[in-house]
Formats: sequence, structure tokens, C-alpha cells
Amino acid sequence: MASRLASAVIRRRFAPAALLLLLAVAFQSQQAMPAAAANITASDLLAGLTVQAEVTTGYDRALFPHWVDADSDTCDTREEILIAESTTTATTGTGCKVLTGTWFSWYDGATWTNPSDIDIDHVVALKEAWDSGANAWTTAKRQRYANDLDYSWSLEGVTDNVNQSKSDKDPAQWLPPLASVKCTYAIHWTAVKYRWNLKIDTTEKAALASILTGSCGSTSIPTPPIGS
Repeated sequence: MASRLASAVIRRRFAPAALLLLLAVAFQSQQAMPAAAANITASDLLAGLTVQAEVTTGYDRALFPHWVDADSDTCDTREEILIAESTTTATTGTGCKVLTGTWFSWYDGATWTNPSDIDIDHVVALKEAWDSGANAWTTAKRQRYANDLDYSWSLEGVTDNVNQSKSDKDPAQWLPPLASVKCTYAIHWTAVKYRWNLKIDTTEKAALASILTGSCGSTSIPTPPIGS
């Protein structure tokens, strides 16, 4: 949870344009896994992904048990993120149900005070993960993926209808409506795919490559720790 909480503090104080640099500093100090000590550019991260056609059959959301209480503190994954990402002190009720707080949705630049207005976005959607390699995982690994609190770029609290418009689309089909964060989003997407050794199809890679150019592509981030 340390990296998730560090990320939340950063989001309280800084706009998305400064997010990458500040998160990189936070990750260098917070990530315990050795891989996080080495940096990689966004374009090199993309180049390291395996290109492969997607498997588009067999998906069922139930194959990814999500919003579990992994640490048995009564707060499930959704509530953990709402608490961590609130820019004010979140209040909770029975069963750790978040009642109040303030959330900034960096996909569209909106701020919300009602938790029902916030969806928790799997940056790489569960179906996209299935199609890209998670179909071969155990259910236990899919559960770890669906509740990945150990890497703060895996899950994001965002405006509910923005998340619904994204659905299971990849960056060739959908990007955040706020143009200034498209680089950040492309880097996060690529990093999550790298972390979980997920494949990438040709149109998806082309879309990401068109964003990860120039200063965006040369952005240096800590190499994502590998999920298991």
C-alpha cells in the first residue's frame, strides 16, 4: 500500500502534467522490488512488449475475482483506493464503506465529492487482460491482477461515465478526453502491460507508438516491478 498512498499524496497537490516526474521520484523511494531501481524510457518499455493477436473468446468477468479484502482489514480494493486517492480525509461507515471524500479524476479533470460518482478503472481492462494473455493464468493470479494495490498505475479512481465510455477498449479505440494527459495514460497502459507480461496487438502498438514519441517517448520511469 505504500506506493498507492505516496501516489495519492502527489495527486492531492499537483496537476496531471507534473504527475509523471513526481511519481517517478515517489516510486524510486517506495518500491521495494529490485527491478524498480532501474529506469527505462517509455518508448523502450513499449518496444519490450510482445506483439501477438488477441484471444477474443472465453472471457467472463467472474474469472477475475475483484474488490476483495486481501489484507483482511474490512476494506475491499475499491474502498482502499477511494480512501487513498481522496484529497480530503475520507470518512467510512459500516464495513469500511466510504461515505465522503474528494476525488480528482485526471482522465477528464473533474472533481467529485460523492463516492458513487467514482469508478475504479482497471487501466488495462479485465477483458483486455484476458485477451492479451490472462486467459492462460490461474484464477488466483487473475485475482491479484484485478486487485493490484502494489502498483499505483494499475487502478485509478475516475469519473464513472468516463470509465464506462472506455469500457474494455485499448488505446487504439479510446483515450482520456483530457488531451493533456494522453501521454501519461499511454505510459501507464504500457507499464501495466509490461508489469503483467501481457501481449499487445499491432493496432494497439501503433496507437501507443504514435503517442510515445518525442519528449513523451523519452520520459524515464522506474522499470515496473513484475507481477505474479
